[in-house]
Parts: sequence; C-alpha cells; structure tokens
Amino acid sequence: MASLRETAQRVLQEARDGIAWIAFYKEGRGWGAECFWPEYHDKSNDFCHDKDDLAELRDILKADRNAIFVNGYYTNLGSTLEMTRESLADALRWQYENQFNLLREAI
Repeated sequence: MASLRETAQRVLQEARDGIAWIAFYKEGRGWGAECFWPEYHDKSNDFCHDKDDLAELRDILKADRNAIFVNGYYTNLGSTLEMTRESLADALRWQYENQFNLLREAI
C-alpha cells in the first residue's frame, strides 16, 4: 500500500476530470484508491456498476468497512481547476475521517 500523497497523485487526473468515481480506502498503514466508471441511468436516476466492478467494490469494503466513494464533480474534493496532489490528499483525508460518501452506502 502507498502513502496518502502517493495515492492522491495516482488518481489526481481522474479526480480533476470529474468523471470517474474513486473508491478510497485504508489497509493497515497504507492507502489505496481504485477508479470506476459506472453508467448513469436516467430512468432510475442512479449509477449502475457492472458485475466485475461490483465484485471489486465489495472486496474493497471487505478490506475497509470505512472506505469512501468520491468523485471530483459530485463530491467535495475542491476545485478541479486548482486541484493539486496536496489539496486532493487533504480532501480525501477529510472525507475519510468524517465518513462522508461511504462506499457501503453507494453500492
């Protein structure tokens, strides 16, 4: 597992783009993040994940029940135009510590 800053750097572009949803979690002393691109369905007004993504999201929840699921556009990660590795790391830590946008509530 990587440090918080390394993990933020790895998903920085996806967070700036505001399209991917990022599952952010802690394992031991390290941090992990995986990006997902669910489909939005107008009829249900909800995002849908394919089977493989759902399996991976459930594995993340097994590793960390407090994992969060965030997006640069929909959730409060800061300005996507001014986002840096440091600002994203701070936003991810804030979201995680305050338990906003819990992954277990999103799937």
